[in-house]
Amino acid sequence: FVTIRRTPSAGASSPMKMETEDQVAQRYETPTAATLGVTVFSLSFLGLFVAAAVAAESFWEFWGVLLWPACLLWMNLCVLVPSKKFLQRRMCTGLGCAALFILPRMDICRKGPGLIIGGAESAATILVTARALQLLSRLEKSEKSEGSSASGSLWGRWRRFYHMACLSWHDVDRVKVLESAEHKSHYCSVLYDLILAMLGLVICAVAVHFLPAAAVATGWAACMSLVCCFGAGCVIFGFYTFDQAYLFLLSYFNQLGVQSIFGPGLWQSRTVRDFWRQWNLPVQRMLVQGVFRPLCKSGISADLSGFAIFLISGLG
Repeated sequence: FVTIRRTPSAGASSPMKMETEDQVAQRYETPTAATLGVTVFSLSFLGLFVAAAVAAESFWEFWGVLLWPACLLWMNLCVLVPSKKFLQRRMCTGLGCAALFILPRMDICRKGPGLIIGGAESAATILVTARALQLLSRLEKSEKSEGSSASGSLWGRWRRFYHMACLSWHDVDRVKVLESAEHKSHYCSVLYDLILAMLGLVICAVAVHFLPAAAVATGWAACMSLVCCFGAGCVIFGFYTFDQAYLFLLSYFNQLGVQSIFGPGLWQSRTVRDFWRQWNLPVQRMLVQGVFRPLCKSGISADLSGFAIFLISGLG
């Protein structure tokens, strides 16, 4: 996988590295990539809008559900049309991140369907704010070191949109261009994993639906334990399906290969500790690079730094 990060050096960057970086950037700016990004993002908002309209019992419940997505939409518009002033961009990003944390905890957003959606929004806030700050830092470093023209070529409008909208919620620096020879085999492999993940999700969902009734009819208390296990399976397979679906879209339409957010040994984990070490790696790396290492460098012990990560990760 190609590292997109460009570190200042005395000599010029190698032509091969520059060419690869440009190829990745160009794939995000194609009409196909732009259409795909807008379509997926629009359908997500449309689905949420319809669900809120159906489930909400009052006008305020309806708009309370849409406040958090509206804030996310505003941040994406700021990314699509960024200000050239660093201070203004930082203020908009900071206010947007603060709003994403505050809104799910407001009463107006926790009524009706907001009771369910608010939990998901709180969990997503950590990823969205971390990605926003990461993207802001990347843009500023690129503009300062290379100038506005180079920044525009490597971080064009639609590439910024993909990462801010978390359509590419994977690592920003772990992307590679898929050549014609490997393109088909790559998206076929991802499609195979996606189908298996969907089957696992369906099996767990069916079990969660029917097991409670079986427990009541038979009086078998162990059924409720199975419900909990299959419920956890729904969460795991749900996230894995979501991950593989985006991997397939990025591979098939944009011809870009990105690493899964899960480690390669997720399904071979023998302990809970091993499993969580393979879970949501981009967020783990963000917390390590943005919180753990700076705290350790400032003289705080590794144990306290680890506890600080635990607290921050629990804000959702």
